Amino acid sequence: MSSPIPAAAATPPPVSYSLDEFSDRISPMLVKELRQGLRAKTFVIVFLGLQALLAVVLLSAIGAASPERAGQTVSTVIFFFFSLAVLIVQPLRGIGALHNEIKGNTIDLMVLTRLGAWRIVLGKWVAIVSQSALLLTAIAPYLILRYFFGRMNLFAELNLLALVFIGSAAFTALTVGLSAIPSILIRGLLPLIFAVYLGGGIFAISFESRSGFNELIEFCSLQETGSGWALLGGLVATGYFGWSALALGASMIAPMAENHSSVRRLVALAAVGAFAIVAAIADFSRETLGPILLLFCAPAIAIALTEPLQLLPPVCRPFLRFGAAGKLAGRFFYPGWPSGVLFTGLLIALSTFVILNHMSASRPLGWHFEPVFQIMMLGSLGTLLLPGLVMRMFPRKLPQTFAIYLLILAVLIAIAIGLAIVAEEVSDDSFLWAFAWIPPVQFNLLGQVRHNISSDFMPLLVTGMATCALYYLGLLLCAVRNFHLIREVEAEAATPTPSDP
Repeated sequence: MSSPIPAAAATPPPVSYSLDEFSDRISPMLVKELRQGLRAKTFVIVFLGLQALLAVVLLSAIGAASPERAGQTVSTVIFFFFSLAVLIVQPLRGIGALHNEIKGNTIDLMVLTRLGAWRIVLGKWVAIVSQSALLLTAIAPYLILRYFFGRMNLFAELNLLALVFIGSAAFTALTVGLSAIPSILIRGLLPLIFAVYLGGGIFAISFESRSGFNELIEFCSLQETGSGWALLGGLVATGYFGWSALALGASMIAPMAENHSSVRRLVALAAVGAFAIVAAIADFSRETLGPILLLFCAPAIAIALTEPLQLLPPVCRPFLRFGAAGKLAGRFFYPGWPSGVLFTGLLIALSTFVILNHMSASRPLGWHFEPVFQIMMLGSLGTLLLPGLVMRMFPRKLPQTFAIYLLILAVLIAIAIGLAIVAEEVSDDSFLWAFAWIPPVQFNLLGQVRHNISSDFMPLLVTGMATCALYYLGLLLCAVRNFHLIREVEAEAATPTPSDP
């Protein structure tokens, strides 16, 4: 008797994908954000409004008496409206990107899935940037019609629009990264203030100055000496700042067992080294290199000094595999502000080494610097260190440490501005020296010294060096007092568990 033939296993019918469906290979977070973003009223209004305004301007320019002048007007208007759309409106949509998920208690559910913190943040960011790219694509027909007006520098205008789009992506990364901060003053007010100043700059370039837009086009043509290297340096800085903002947002929503600090600090060191190479090849002056490196170090220092000390054994084990060298590296790259203090010193030392050994054509040898340059660098560095030291003086652990750091920084700057206003109203402004220990006030004193006949910068220079050294030593003492907590976690990580072979 023959055995019955088993029935074939039922297989699901093949699914036919249409053009309005996303592939399963795309991140579900990106798909969700794209679907919601493209249907949002803000994007629809911006998209249709941009099309309508550009169409009206172009039709008005067609009937103009002077085609060349009309063509330049069309280019200016395209730049103005496109910049407002992608540099102001689109990035501000990211203010509530991560906060809405945190407020709705959906972040924990996302983290429990295969979506990591980085995939969640990148999905939010790419969704907004993709909509900005759609706006860039939508204005392509107007650029084609603009070409027929004549006297169009095609490469320069396309380069300008590409730079505007890259700037939009960086600003969007900033708003998305800061959206994980609970404080509305940092999450919303800071990007809004930046957007207001940015909008004023766009208006000034477009309409207030006749030569502003032309100078921008001339720079984007890359015909000037050094413009290409300046553009490359700007792109390196933009990419680093955007990545740092996204990394900050990812670290704030990630579980404690995920180590985002080590990679972020290594990238900061690599960014300083990369820009130092660009500056050496492009022959930047050391007075130009210093402030730019300080801008590179500022976000890394602020984040490193405000990270909560939440070290777990799984984070220490990869470092302990290398023995004593791994423990030494961990003192600089472990998550938490104690190791962040040592990393800050390492970053300052690397930047100082780069500046001191950078040789330009104007000053090929020697370590001599102008006193004004040194005072400005020391005052800026002290402004970054003092808020971190003030936070260590609080007896209890502080929530929202990054927001409190920025708040203290704003208070210090406000004090300096207030003292400057008072000094303008009185005849004797020597009282400012009583507040010289506040680093932003040192900029006020710098202006006072420069207006004196003697122009003796040495007292102010010594004050800047002393305050920076004292503030960092204070941070270092606070960090050393907490190293025993790191050693306890390392001992726990080195102890074998029952599941170990």
